[in-house]
Amino acid sequence: MDFDIHQLDGVDPGSDKAEAASGKYQDELIERFVDSPEGRARIEVAPELGYWAAQLIYYGWGYIGVTLPRMTVKDVEEIVTELFPRKISLSSPDGADAAIPELTLFWEYLGREYMLPQADSVLRFLERIEPQFKGLMNDPARFGMAKSFFMMGQSAGFDMTKQEDMDSFVKLYNAGLSPEREGLKESWPHIRDTARIQKATSNKKKLERKKRKIANAARKLGRKKRK
Repeated sequence: MDFDIHQLDGVDPGSDKAEAASGKYQDELIERFVDSPEGRARIEVAPELGYWAAQLIYYGWGYIGVTLPRMTVKDVEEIVTELFPRKISLSSPDGADAAIPELTLFWEYLGREYMLPQADSVLRFLERIEPQFKGLMNDPARFGMAKSFFMMGQSAGFDMTKQEDMDSFVKLYNAGLSPEREGLKESWPHIRDTARIQKATSNKKKLERKKRKIANAARKLGRKKRK
């Protein structure tokens, strides 16, 4: 069955059916990308293939209101250089290394399979930004509130993808932190109360769960291809 790359174009991102429509669209398109010649060439070295492409779709539609067929180079630049560094937390600085290679293959796939006219321009932008991207993703000055708190807890030894660890760090933070961690709280003075922190970090845990789901699906598909 053919996939309609334009199916989200007429859906209001704020409507009741938006989340379900977006999730279905994202899952099906990423599965097709992973199973494409571009995806199969990469999956052996990138078992989490599909994560960054999914984030491009998610932030493009959910945050700036553009679907893939309508996404301009300026839109991709905003997502990659502003939204990704502000919103997406990394388990290590090297976690940024897979992003641009994957997005490059994704846009090669979109250009070939769906003949999106902007694909070549987007690919040229991705080539230009690749040397800078890791630095952008790991620059604390670019972090949003939720990412700042997430990364602060992670650097203090907490697994911020686990509710119990996050709750423990919130309590420690609100209590003023232990002496060996002094200075961390002052680094993010705009973070204040528990409720605000928990609300801001909820999307982080959802994205981590989505990342694991994509990775598991990609690994299953890779095993199937090798048989």
